[in-house]
Amino acid sequence: MKHSLLLLLASASPALAHPGDHTTTGPAHFLTEPDHLALIALALVVVVGVVIKRRSRR
Repeated sequence: MKHSLLLLLASASPALAHPGDHTTTGPAHFLTEPDHLALIALALVVVVGVVIKRRSRR
């Protein structure tokens, strides 16, 4: 069940895309658009928080 949920959350879908001018494509697109950079930063903060919390339990 967990794998199905992770697969669903990780899959890209045009219905989830946001509007806007995307002049770049490919991997450079994720590193040049401010909205993508914000989400990448948020994901890093969450991952670091989870790692710190798990290590403090040991």
